[in-house]
Amino acid sequence: MENYKVCILAAGVGSRMFNFTKHFNKVLIPVKGKPIICHIIEKFPEDIEIVIAVGYMKDSVINFLTTAYPNRKITFVHVDPFQGKGSGPGFSLLSCKSYLQCPFIQFAGDTLVKEEIPFPNENWYGVAEINSNIERFQSVKIENNKIVRIDDKIKTDNKYAFIGLAGVKDYEHFWKALEGNKELIANEIQVSNGFKSLIEKGMSVKIFTWFDTGTPNAYAYALENYPNGLSYQGQ
Repeated sequence: MENYKVCILAAGVGSRMFNFTKHFNKVLIPVKGKPIICHIIEKFPEDIEIVIAVGYMKDSVINFLTTAYPNRKITFVHVDPFQGKGSGPGFSLLSCKSYLQCPFIQFAGDTLVKEEIPFPNENWYGVAEINSNIERFQSVKIENNKIVRIDDKIKTDNKYAFIGLAGVKDYEHFWKALEGNKELIANEIQVSNGFKSLIEKGMSVKIFTWFDTGTPNAYAYALENYPNGLSYQGQ
């Protein structure tokens, strides 16, 4: 599949990483010798356009990536606001809408996975099994390998959490839903506002070996186990 793009969400402050992100955007923190965002970009062929939502310390992200990948087509989208009420991953993604008028893959800037990434030739949601504290995550209910419900950071009996990685085939339907639902969860616009609408279109589940880099404990786990270790379990 050639006619698709990849959107990496890299605008946030990364406050859960505390001092790690005092002087760096979280996507530039290294794992196994290279920044997290490089591991993400290099998952995709060189002819695939990468759209990156930037905000916090955006100049360092832009300067590094334009130097590191002079031959790749990378479009940077400035997100404002990138923190505070009304910001969040859903707002960052909406800021990129005009560049994503085709099937696309959404990739959180603090997510790493071991597996190859499927094409967005269907709507799919990337998840990993979590064995504790499911309420910390956006979780999903699955039936017959399809997503039937998305729950945003509430206590449920769901076993699988969304890892910030998804494929969108029905992009027009997705954008209409995301624009039409400005509900704030934890004072942020979440991507689930759009993805919930894709359930009616049919949304497959893709289970990944997930390496979260969004908190110090999870980052330490990724340093030890990526790319060949066990998946992060959400402790």
